[in-house]
Amino acid sequence: MDEIIRISEMLSAVKWYFELKNLSLENALALRCPLSVKHQKDLRQYYSQYFVGLLAASQLFLDKEYPNWIHFKKALEEKLSFDGFPDGQKNYSYLRELRNSIIHRGLDISSSAHVKNDFPLLISPSPVTNQSGAISYSAFGFYLIEVIEKCENVIGEAFLSHFEEFDLLKIRIPHEKVIALDKKYISDSIAMPEWAKVLALDAIEEINYEEMQQASINSLVETLKVNVLSQHVV
Repeated sequence: MDEIIRISEMLSAVKWYFELKNLSLENALALRCPLSVKHQKDLRQYYSQYFVGLLAASQLFLDKEYPNWIHFKKALEEKLSFDGFPDGQKNYSYLRELRNSIIHRGLDISSSAHVKNDFPLLISPSPVTNQSGAISYSAFGFYLIEVIEKCENVIGEAFLSHFEEFDLLKIRIPHEKVIALDKKYISDSIAMPEWAKVLALDAIEEINYEEMQQASINSLVETLKVNVLSQHVV
């Protein structure tokens, strides 16, 4: 049971991280030159958030406590093999260390750019290194938008294929367990007044949790299928 709950929480987290990366990319693509000082900061923030969300989602299923992490790693690296950049393992390592450089070492991802028409083409930081600086990885695209395009084309598909292969989209928390969890959440809430808790606890048995869980899975699938770049002209 604990494993079912943990997987359910991981799926929910993946949806949130993909929503973060998608929104961040939407915002980044909307910025055009000339950029104000504020928009220059926004550009750095949005592109940084894109990679933070992308890597946070993938590392959930690369955690060695997840039973099928080796299978996910293999599928992800296969998807990240591109013409001219065939080593999917090194390509993923580039993404990981790019994120680490942004988060832990203050890398300004927007420090170098060219401009096409009015669109800022950020140049991919390359190489990026691990924390010690001993190992370096090269970008698999000169412009950051090329790296992102490759990711957008394959990452969501890698997640969906893995979820389908291991029936993760069919996982459901049993009705009785969901009710118990919701009752505990309501009882422990510091935001709800007591009268609201009484009403919520009285109504909880009437909720169709099967429909709710299915709707959540459907929303996850649709989120993973979104390719933000396909909706924009760069």
